[in-house]
Amino acid sequence: MKKKTRRINGMWSVIMLIVSVLYMYPIFMVLMNSLKIESAISTSTAFELPTAETFAGLANYENAINAQGFLSSFFYTAFITITSVLAILFFCSMFAWYITRVETKVTKALYLLCAFSMVVPFQMVMFTLSSMADTLNLNTP
Repeated sequence: MKKKTRRINGMWSVIMLIVSVLYMYPIFMVLMNSLKIESAISTSTAFELPTAETFAGLANYENAINAQGFLSSFFYTAFITITSVLAILFFCSMFAWYITRVETKVTKALYLLCAFSMVVPFQMVMFTLSSMADTLNLNTP
């Protein structure tokens, strides 16, 4: 029985090794393409390693940080993410406490609305929020 278990574990190890390589390949490809010049990425050499002619080095990263405003975008993203997560935790915790402790028809309806919102696809919610932000001119940092 031990021999059979070891064989099955060995097969699972090989299968998981193959799956992990398949999952890691796109990340590796993005990192390698980030070190190439732009013309080498958009041609048939996108899946090849950088050569002496196509290697850009860290110039792409310097351009992203200095000329493209990466650091300010990173700050805006971090600020929006941290504040929204904290607000969501605070307000949703208060709301959940209220609808579980107070038993009325209103709280049951609110609970059902929350449960129903999980059925609606995320893309529909984001499209509506994005169009509303555009209408109210809230689409800036």
